[in-house]
Amino acid sequence: MSSVLLAIISAFSLVALGDLRSQAWPAIAVLLVWGVAVVALPRPRWGLTALLLVAVLLRTIVLASPPTLSDDLFRYLWEGQVVWGGGNPFLHAPADPVWASRAGDPILAAVNHPEVSTIYPPLALQLFAVLSQIAYDPLSIKVFMGLCDVGIVWVLADVLVGRGRGLDAAWLYALHPLGTVEAAGSGHLESLAILLVLLAVRGWDRGGSGLSWAALGALVKLLPAVLVGVLWRRRPWLLLPAAAVALLSASPFLDAGALLFRGLDTYAEHWSFNAGLFQFFEAMLGTYARPVAMAVGAAVTLGALVRYRDPARVMLWVGGAFVLLSPTVHPWYIAWVWVPALVCGVRGWTVLATLVPVSYAALASYDPASSSWEEPSWPIWVQYLPLLLVLLWEWSRQLTRPGPWDGGRPKRLSPSPSPT
Repeated sequence: MSSVLLAIISAFSLVALGDLRSQAWPAIAVLLVWGVAVVALPRPRWGLTALLLVAVLLRTIVLASPPTLSDDLFRYLWEGQVVWGGGNPFLHAPADPVWASRAGDPILAAVNHPEVSTIYPPLALQLFAVLSQIAYDPLSIKVFMGLCDVGIVWVLADVLVGRGRGLDAAWLYALHPLGTVEAAGSGHLESLAILLVLLAVRGWDRGGSGLSWAALGALVKLLPAVLVGVLWRRRPWLLLPAAAVALLSASPFLDAGALLFRGLDTYAEHWSFNAGLFQFFEAMLGTYARPVAMAVGAAVTLGALVRYRDPARVMLWVGGAFVLLSPTVHPWYIAWVWVPALVCGVRGWTVLATLVPVSYAALASYDPASSSWEEPSWPIWVQYLPLLLVLLWEWSRQLTRPGPWDGGRPKRLSPSPSPT
């Protein structure tokens, strides 16, 4: 009960701060206290109904917080309007002169890096179009993504129970600030994509393939596409309808040709923030760091696909490689590895999920005129050193547990050896 009460108080405290960008240090303090308390305090032993009600309550509170930690949802809304009007955001970036008549649009004015065209897959763009018509307002995105995050709590609980474990890890996710703030507070698309990944895992656990869910996930965010390498084995014929859905959803944007990849190329080649191991690659390899990191990530992905049949275990390794090797690691990216870690019982990633708010220290130097900031170096050590130490400790003891301080081993779904 104490962890629930503290999470509720923390959520109200965050909302009371108002603009979190201008209140970066108090916001970081609230998020750290909130996360550490949820991890350290005993979590409730209540059932699924109470779990979902608490998850809904926390996310409803955070809806009142303005989306100032990230401006991604303004791009979601703008690109949704473009798609609804028959335009192609792969062809025309927000700053393109073709939109000169919309110069007074406050949503367009809030889009960051307006010179960059969209990086989102086609199904995501079509979702943005629908949400922008429901309400051309950040709240429409926040409500939808907050509901998706409640869906993560629900499906995570179902998967854990199906694997012979209790609800402790689901309570951890429900009460923790990472999902709550990044979904209902900032409206990030990860909540929908990770929900689809969990649905794929649940489908696999129940004797299906889960391929349809993974395919939908890949059309929202690209990372779930790796699960196709596992899930097709059980229902290979589902590859055909999945490919048909992908082609159908992409068809309105194919006139962009090679420009389909322009925004993604810009992101992959130039963006950098809060990088973990990638910083060491860059220090040693310079301009070769990005292709080498991508090659290492591809090797880890291939190794996971060969070694494991459990899609959650594959996603754990792929998500971990993504977080550690990427030049850009925003706080909401951590969910890609943390949620599979909760399913698989690997607790080290809870450390990073709890400490990642310190990366928002960069916002303390935010310049509204140039929409830029200066990233300090110390948050990297605060986040990644404890993570690596705990992962090393787990490896040395060959332990996998369902929650950060909970006991028990996950039900083994394949004869694969324990991960290192």
